[in-house]
Amino acid sequence: MHQEPGGLVARGLPTFTPRVLPILTSTDFDDGILGRLPLDLLHAEIQRRQDAPAKPPCGTEGRQGSYNMGVHVFAVFLILSLSTFACSLPIIARRFPQLPIPHRFLFLSRHFGTGVLIATAFVHLLPTAFISMTDPCLPDFWNQQYPAMPGLIAMISVFVVVSIEMFFAGKGAGHSHGEWDTIADGQGESGFGNGHIALNQLDIPVTPEPYTDGTPKPRHSASSDSTDDLDALDPMAEESATLSHPHRRKISQHDRQDHGPHSNERNPQRLFLQCLLLEAGILFHSIFIGMAVSVATGTPFAVLLIAICFHQTFEGFALGSRIATLIPALFEASSPKPWLMAFAYGATTPIGQAIGIWMHALYDPASKVGLLMVGITNAISSGLLLFAGLVQLVAEDFLSHRSYATLKGRRRIEACLAVGLGGLLMAIVGAFA
Repeated sequence: MHQEPGGLVARGLPTFTPRVLPILTSTDFDDGILGRLPLDLLHAEIQRRQDAPAKPPCGTEGRQGSYNMGVHVFAVFLILSLSTFACSLPIIARRFPQLPIPHRFLFLSRHFGTGVLIATAFVHLLPTAFISMTDPCLPDFWNQQYPAMPGLIAMISVFVVVSIEMFFAGKGAGHSHGEWDTIADGQGESGFGNGHIALNQLDIPVTPEPYTDGTPKPRHSASSDSTDDLDALDPMAEESATLSHPHRRKISQHDRQDHGPHSNERNPQRLFLQCLLLEAGILFHSIFIGMAVSVATGTPFAVLLIAICFHQTFEGFALGSRIATLIPALFEASSPKPWLMAFAYGATTPIGQAIGIWMHALYDPASKVGLLMVGITNAISSGLLLFAGLVQLVAEDFLSHRSYATLKGRRRIEACLAVGLGGLLMAIVGAFA
């Protein structure tokens, strides 16, 4: 930039702040401004620049406000109760169908939760991983030589999950319906041999025989129609009336043998693996969320606590609605396993909070160790949730052949809106947490 007349050169040297040089332009250098500066000022400036650290220091310089132990302990129990209740509510609706809960609650909550999980990966986890692992205070490898490391970690986690799923799918390919056949044999069903069905036999069309009680197949029964919205696109839709009509269980499982080659894609063991994948992706980063809440103080603590409350509620609905679809297909009505899965989700973040309270004077999320730990775990979790949300939930719920047969018209529109609403709300929460 050209110096205006009457500038540094024309008027002489300006008054300098001690040990600080003014911003000089190329014109100033051409006019010999350096030759007119005092040597002691030049030496001081050179020394200051040599002594300055090449990178900004990691860590938080100071905390805002004093640490209130009582408030942080209250936050632990608040998050524990809220998270557990949010995850248990869909299970309660499924376990106790006689409760006055709208039939479409599970239907909408499942798809709402899908949007929440996808937004959690895209808006919360993956950006946080990039921000943490490319912080300027970290070594050059993380922020200059290979800043794409969080994306690489997320991609590797996806590949690992795909490999695990292929392994389990290959292990069970020859016995894809053996579990259902075992149940049927235990119920006194005949005509299924030892419970092992060859894959080429699954394509044989079978004409179902009339039921002994004169009722139509459960998929089209009056009971199923009454809960049509509840069980739309439910992998275990045929079991929807089992809790209230136990005598139909044997018929439903007998009929399930004749559903064709798509049954293997929706068997309860595979759906249980999906739930475990979702829970792993959620729980993996929840510990560090809890620790971040407990080490915060003042206004940042209040804002973060409110955001985490919404975060835990939305994620709880998402996970609980998927766990609920396994009742009673995989979990018996009296099984404690769904409740244990809900409690595991509810307790993970409070465990992180307790750890943060215990070491609040030592742990700093902005330290080198804290940045790398949060970045790596968030990158892994984002990969898990992206695969689960896009491949296992959205693709199967909206793009599979089965979805076009079971999710039509107004219900498909409602499901799409629920996914979009869940993603939008979680994206808003992601701006604060």
